[in-house]
Amino acid sequence: MPVTAVPPLPPGCPWSSWTPPNLKWCEENLCSWITAPANTWSNLAYIVLGVVMWRQARRWKNRSLAIFGPASIIVGVASFAYHASYTFFLQFFDFVGMFIFCFLLIVLNGRRLGQLGERDLVPAFIGGVGVCSALVPVLFYFDIPIQLTVMALTAVILLQESWLSRRAAEPAHYPLFFGAMALLAAAVTFSALDLTRTWCDPGNHWLQGHALWHLLTACALYILFLFYRQFQFSVRP
Repeated sequence: MPVTAVPPLPPGCPWSSWTPPNLKWCEENLCSWITAPANTWSNLAYIVLGVVMWRQARRWKNRSLAIFGPASIIVGVASFAYHASYTFFLQFFDFVGMFIFCFLLIVLNGRRLGQLGERDLVPAFIGGVGVCSALVPVLFYFDIPIQLTVMALTAVILLQESWLSRRAAEPAHYPLFFGAMALLAAAVTFSALDLTRTWCDPGNHWLQGHALWHLLTACALYILFLFYRQFQFSVRP
């Protein structure tokens, strides 16, 4: 089946009257309230690790890290709902969740670069998430892959970190960052194998390439949380 082909659910299924999302992952969508079990339940990793991050940030009394946990939980809940439903409406919130985590890193890096003051962080974060979220229905209407926005934001984060590694006044220790990038690269590989049907067993509702994307990226987000612990965002760089 071509990647661009997004078949609707059979008539009479719980979500069949809703507009389908902009792409179809390998896993067969069932006529059920949870249409893709593997791709749905794997999102619990974001929620579990989000609770861990929230508890650790509270224990460390670190205000800058406090948003990591809730952001990961939002990602998990939104992605769970999207994959359970196979609808564009809930896919929209899946993208919003990803924008939230991407812009969390972007604004913190902007603080490390000295481009954003402490009072600028929240407006920059809300503005970035808002603009990207507004683009989602526009891209969907013109049949432009919405996933390109997440790829672009990831590229921005990598460029920021590359610049910081050479020019930041506050030196950073990078083993955790490189570990997170290795997990992210593996996650992208499994997701691409799934999307291109290179590795695809539609009837397997226990293990899917995109489900591995969820598990690996959840771990990568947690490692990034540990990486950002070393920085002091409450003082001017």
